[in-house]
Amino acid sequence: MSMFTMLHGVPSEFLEACLADSSRLDELSYPDDAENNPDFLDTDKTWGALTFMLGGDDTGVPDDEVLLSQAALGSEAIDEEYDMGMSPAFYLTAEQVAQLAKEITALSDDELLSRYQPSEMEDIYPCEWQEDDEETLEWLLQYFHALQKFYAEQARKGHAVISYIA
Repeated sequence: MSMFTMLHGVPSEFLEACLADSSRLDELSYPDDAENNPDFLDTDKTWGALTFMLGGDDTGVPDDEVLLSQAALGSEAIDEEYDMGMSPAFYLTAEQVAQLAKEITALSDDELLSRYQPSEMEDIYPCEWQEDDEETLEWLLQYFHALQKFYAEQARKGHAVISYIA
């Protein structure tokens, strides 16, 4: 079974509704037009590595104090008890999304790749990180660019983001 994160750009009003009633999270799903939907991103299995490379810990968990580390998976749960598959749903407010969009778009490919440290990523899913693996680096960059584009679009719309592991 694969684990991946799903990110949904949502109006702040929808986030507020979910915070008041977590059953509203059931309205989120994998869209039929996922590849062409600017308000949705599936990060495949890159979420842990990207979280680490963006400032998270060596297990791929975001740092509450480092907003950039929360790009692939937020750290503030909507409802710890409400299971979205493999985790609860996490959120970033519209204000956090706007700040994160600035930070992630300012990060260069070279700077991101300099943070790729397989020896420190042994416990990060899917636990197959290797030195000098060009294919993996290209894969990570593909999803990093997708995150940059996703957050730029969500910031432009004034959206919040809800994320979870599925």
